[in-house]
Amino acid sequence: MVKVKTSSKGQIVIPKEIRDRLGIKPGSVLNVSVEGKRIILEPSPEPPDVFVELGDESEKILQELRKESEDRIKKLLRDLGVKDSS
Repeated sequence: MVKVKTSSKGQIVIPKEIRDRLGIKPGSVLNVSVEGKRIILEPSPEPPDVFVELGDESEKILQELRKESEDRIKKLLRDLGVKDSS
């Protein structure tokens, strides 16, 4: 077992040996959960490469797709004669 110390902001450093073994790199996303008195850190599945390659642009694309989907749903409901409650 390896011991680490928390910083004044509650941060810890994952030892290099463990990062290497689990493939944790700068920018990796970890899932954090609690089981009893244990803190569990697990690497989160990586996003599809297309989102990594697009970087900040991917968020803009996803927001546009969401708006388009919402507009299509509203149109479908209108076409079905369902009144908009918003």
